[in-house]
Order: sequence, then structure tokens, then C-alpha cells
Amino acid sequence: MTFGTALTQYREYSAIQDRSHRSYVEPALSAWETHIDANMLLARIAPALIEDVKLRRAQEVAHTTVDKDLAVLKSFFNWCVARNLAGSNPVRRVKFFNEDNSRLRYLTEDEYKRLLQAAKQIETSPSLAEKVIMSVHTCLRRGSLFHLRWDQVDFLNRVVRIPRTKSGRPHALPLNATALTTLQALYNERIPDCPFVFAHANGRKAGEPVQDVKNAFHTALETAGIKDFTWHDLRHTFASGVMMKGASLRAVAELLGYRGLRMVMRYAHLSPAYLSSEVGPSVKWLLRLDSNQQPFG
Repeated sequence: MTFGTALTQYREYSAIQDRSHRSYVEPALSAWETHIDANMLLARIAPALIEDVKLRRAQEVAHTTVDKDLAVLKSFFNWCVARNLAGSNPVRRVKFFNEDNSRLRYLTEDEYKRLLQAAKQIETSPSLAEKVIMSVHTCLRRGSLFHLRWDQVDFLNRVVRIPRTKSGRPHALPLNATALTTLQALYNERIPDCPFVFAHANGRKAGEPVQDVKNAFHTALETAGIKDFTWHDLRHTFASGVMMKGASLRAVAELLGYRGLRMVMRYAHLSPAYLSSEVGPSVKWLLRLDSNQQPFG
């Protein structure tokens, strides 16, 4: 069995089985496809080859991205082994970078203002600033935000309802004043008969959701002079803000869509009970936003 043939079969399987196929699995498979010859036999793909690709990729993208790609390739080979298409999984002998997942980076007030100002100046991504605002004020995951539909927005009850999240469960998020105002403005300027909140206004993708803002976001970060920051850190900014306001770990977990408390323990030290003058730059500025509004108020 060649790598290309097995990859075609796995894509068909993953497209049905994996909810995150389009946003997570497919990009990783495409990355490996550019580095491994489609005509190479699965049995010839050795750990040394994968290790070489891993190191080269690490010079182009973040280590966390490389680890995600490795995880997808590992799942692919596990699938091949289970179907007797391959005798072993070479990825098992490749070391992941395994960067610290407890990393906590969030925006200060000044950084937030600079980022919004820079985002508004990027004409190639008209709604970038609104996406940043919505991410900071609702903690919606990237996929849920970029594919947000108007029928998921309940203006009357001030809530966004996501039918299925990363955890596989439905999720409802309250809208504070800033998020509500932002959505109302977007609704007034929406594309007629378009179901998506953030959609291409024209071109061959007109009406489809705008999914790729990587270049525009990185440009905004550079313009704003913000370093060591990713899109996912916008969720950290939200969580840090509500935690410092005094929200419980359980409440933060519910807002972020987590089933347990393990993933939100990283925010525990931001609780008012743990604050001290030594904490340094923080997100206290978020507490002043949307006074008397949830979830910041």
C-alpha cells in the first residue's frame, strides 16, 4: 500500500468520523503530503524520515503546530495498522516537542487597544477587528466563531448558542454589551440571505465563511508590537478577565465549554484571593469593560 492510496482512504474515513476533519485533520494531512512522496510504500516510511520532516517544519511553524501534525499522522498510521495496511506505526518512535500546555498569555489593556487599532487598518480582512472583539468578549473557539451563523445568535435573550462544540456538546454563551453591540452592527451590514456572520462579501467565495485570517492577524500583531501571542490566547484574555472578577473555576469552565476543571486550573492564581502586587501586568482593565454586564460585570 502506498502512502497516497492509504491517505485517500483515510481522508474518506476521517471526513465522516472526525468532526474536526476540515479544520484540524485535513490541514495536517496536506502538510505531510507535501513532504512524503505519495508513491512511497507505507512500509518504507521510517521514523528517521518523519523526524527529518518534523525538524524542518519546526523552522517554519510553531512547535505546537508540529506536534498537532505528528498527532494526526500517528492516528493515520494507527488506522492503517488496524486495517492491516501497515505493519507498525513509525510515529511512535518520534519524539514530540510537547510544549507546556499550561502556557498562559493574555492581552493587557494597552495591547488590546493597539491590536484593535491595527486590525481596523487591514483592508484585506474587513471584519478582523470584530472577530478579535467577539473572541475576547465571548471566548468562542476559533472554529465556532469563524463559522458563526445568524440563526445561532439570540438577540432577545442576549446569548449565542453553538449546537456542537469541540467537546461534542451544545453550548450557550452570554453576550455582554460589547459583544451584543458588535453583533448588532454586523447584522445591520450583513450580506442579504447569507447565513454566516463573517462571510466573504464578493469573489468566488462570496457568501462563504472567512476562515483564513492568519496573515492578517500576524500583520496586526506586528503592527501593534505584540509578541508571543496566538489567536487562541484571545480565549485566555477572556478567561483571565472573568477569573479576576471573582468568577469560580466551575463558572469559567462552563463559559469556556470544558467538562472538567483541569484545563481551567491555570487561571486559579488570577482569582482575587491570589492577587498580589507582584503579579505584574494583568487584565484588570477588563473589569472596567461593560460595567454591570455579564460576563465581565
